[in-house]
Amino acid sequence: MNAFKIRGVVEGFYGKPWSMEDRMEMIPFLGNHGYNLYIYAPKDDSFHRYRWRETYSYSFMKDFEKLVKTGEKSGVEVAFAISPGLSIVHSDPEELRTIVEKYLSFAKLGVRSFCLFYDDIPPSLSPEDAEKFGNLAEAQIYFANSVYEELKKNLENTLFIVCPTEYCTNYDTPYLRKYGEKLNPEIHIFWTGPECCSKDIPESDAIMISKTIKRKPLYWDNYPVNDSYMVPELHIGPYTGRAPELVNYSAGLLLNPMNLPEASKVVLAAASRFLLDPYNYNAEKAWEEALEEIFGEAHEEAKHFALCNLTSPLYPEEPEITKEIVEKFHGLFKMGKFDEAIEHLKNEAEKFIKNAEKLRENISRKMLRDIEPWLKEYEAWGKILGFIVKVLEVRKVLYTEKFKKEDLYKIKEAILALQKHLSELTGQNTLCCGSALRDFAMEVLVRTKGILKLFDYTTPSSS
Repeated sequence: MNAFKIRGVVEGFYGKPWSMEDRMEMIPFLGNHGYNLYIYAPKDDSFHRYRWRETYSYSFMKDFEKLVKTGEKSGVEVAFAISPGLSIVHSDPEELRTIVEKYLSFAKLGVRSFCLFYDDIPPSLSPEDAEKFGNLAEAQIYFANSVYEELKKNLENTLFIVCPTEYCTNYDTPYLRKYGEKLNPEIHIFWTGPECCSKDIPESDAIMISKTIKRKPLYWDNYPVNDSYMVPELHIGPYTGRAPELVNYSAGLLLNPMNLPEASKVVLAAASRFLLDPYNYNAEKAWEEALEEIFGEAHEEAKHFALCNLTSPLYPEEPEITKEIVEKFHGLFKMGKFDEAIEHLKNEAEKFIKNAEKLRENISRKMLRDIEPWLKEYEAWGKILGFIVKVLEVRKVLYTEKFKKEDLYKIKEAILALQKHLSELTGQNTLCCGSALRDFAMEVLVRTKGILKLFDYTTPSSS
């Protein structure tokens, strides 16, 4: 079995960091799934980034020591990262002393792996650094090399990782060439692939960047993370698009999870199978096994729910499962099989609602905490399908010669009910089911109102 040497998770997202309780539960989970490195680097921990010069509280350090010990028991190295790039003066010896002392304070807790992150910062220098170094790469490399040398004086076998400011897309830039030429070859360099959040990471990506940085890249894989513009998405789909050959051309791979620790376990469990045995990895099988492991008796319902939440950098298209619901209806409708078309929608509506009920009854409190916003929308789409059915059923009378004025009012009531529930979804902060069901509901509304116009009837306002 040809496993990645470094198999890890970097808590490197924007947004509310995990709680220490979440981390204490996550580390054994990672160990049980073959991961060997966890990096503490939440962007919105102010002492990691904005106030990096300041020390952590006594209580935080005690908790972190427990985390390190949990890692030791679980076979997971716990690493500590600092992101000083927004304010650092690389040429100031006091800055070097400050950051080394902060690293060494964590070394006293048992930490032996450290990271220096320069990602997501303006490509500018302080006046002092501009005068001494001339460019950003020279300043960062000087500082990183100096930090690493100081750490080696105090620690044996320390792992040191740098995330450069240019960490994706462009393989051969003056900035990255300097990293390849001047950064100590023992220091690992993070790289996210062809994009910041890469749909695919081919073998060629690792080969090309290796030529520039003069070492194998260490992949920071931005999946299943859902920060930035992806906040409305729930990333619990299959782990795909990573070439098995990366095991030969990279130093390892770490996933950046969501700030939803329990929900992140779906992808982390599936991806672990890739990291341990990439050439025999089956993405669909690994995903289904992960769902069964995490959701237990509700894994089939969880699969349907997850397929409705497939949208992500790995799956940028509309979820197929909801498109198929609409396409099947239209196919039956065009063939004149009206009753079958409506029965199809009834069954789908019932499936959404029953699945949501079973998930709520069977999943853990922590998982429900993570997925409830999306589960609420998922269930709402089931109800909307039911309201679509009602509109279609009551409007059938218009195709006969027996309808009465009362029938028109029933249609009006069905339209208003569908409009009401559809408008309520505008208050959601989630993106579940893509746009297929929304577009379908709007089409049913507009076409039904159009039919009513044939009878010189205008639906009253819903206000």
